[in-house]
Amino acid sequence: MKEKRILVVFLVVVALVSCTYDYFVDETNYKIFVPGVANGTFKGCYVAVYDETGTFVKSRGTAVSRDDPRVKAGIFGFRLQPGKYTAYCYANVDDVQVIEEESADRACIAMKTVTRDSNAYALPSEVVFRKLTPEIGNVYEQRVDTAILERYVGRITVRFKNVPVSLPDVTRVQLEATGVATRQYFSRDTITSRLTERDYIFDEATVPTGISGHEWEMDHYYFPSLAGELTRLNVRFLNAAGDVMNEIPVEVIDAKTIRPLPLLHGRRIILEIDSYTIIGIGLTGWNDDIGHSGREI
Repeated sequence: MKEKRILVVFLVVVALVSCTYDYFVDETNYKIFVPGVANGTFKGCYVAVYDETGTFVKSRGTAVSRDDPRVKAGIFGFRLQPGKYTAYCYANVDDVQVIEEESADRACIAMKTVTRDSNAYALPSEVVFRKLTPEIGNVYEQRVDTAILERYVGRITVRFKNVPVSLPDVTRVQLEATGVATRQYFSRDTITSRLTERDYIFDEATVPTGISGHEWEMDHYYFPSLAGELTRLNVRFLNAAGDVMNEIPVEVIDAKTIRPLPLLHGRRIILEIDSYTIIGIGLTGWNDDIGHSGREI
C-alpha cells in the first residue's frame, strides 16, 4: 500500500514538472507580454515579427490563437534565430483589419469598410501599439519584453452650441469625414495613408431621447492625420422619418493660419462650434478637457 502511494505522488510531480517545462522553458526565446490581453482590457491583439530586411518571420494573434493558454495569459512567444528584428504589436484590433504581408512595407492595419459604398469606412477602435527592436544573440537565450503600449488613434471632439436644429426632434446623427487616413503601414510608424482620395468615414448613431436645449457633443477616434490634408466632418441631423433636418460642415483647421490642423497619435482636438462658426479650438492630451474654449489657438 505504501509503494502505491509513493508511485502516485511521483506521477503527480512528473506531471507538474512537465507542465512547468512546457510553459516556462519551452523553445521560445523572445516573448512579448501584453497585460491588457490577460485582464480583458483589450479586444484582440496582433504581434508580427520581421527580420532586418523587413521580411516577415512569424506572427501571433488572439484571433487565431484564442485557445492557447499562453496567449490567454497575454504572452506572445517566438522562436527566433540570432539576429536583429522588428516586432510590431497592435492591440484593440477587433474592429480594424490586420493585413499581413511578406514585406513590412505592405503589411498594415486598416479601417473596415461599410456597405454604403466601396470607399466608405467605419470608425476605428481605440487601437494601441508599440514597435520593438529586439536583437537575439544566443539562440537558447530567453528574452522577455513587456509591451507598454501607447495610444495609436487620436480623438476629435466637436461641441455644438446653438445648433440650428430642434434637437428633441433629432433621432439619428450621420457623420461623413473626408480627408482622413484609413490605413497604417507597419514600417511607417504613425505616418498614415489611404487607398484612394475618395476614402471617407461614415458613421450613423442613434440619439438618446430626452435631449433638450441647443447643445450637442460628438467624440470619435481617428487614425492620425494625413500630412497636409484637410479633415472635414460633415454632420447631418435626421428626424424619425429619415429626413435631413440640417447639415453642418466642420473643417478641422487652425483658426489663426486657416491651415489644416493635424491630429497626432494619442492626442485630442476639441472644436467648439456656435451655429456654423468655429469659436474655439483646443489641442489637449487624451483625457484632458477644455471647457468653453479655455485654451484657444
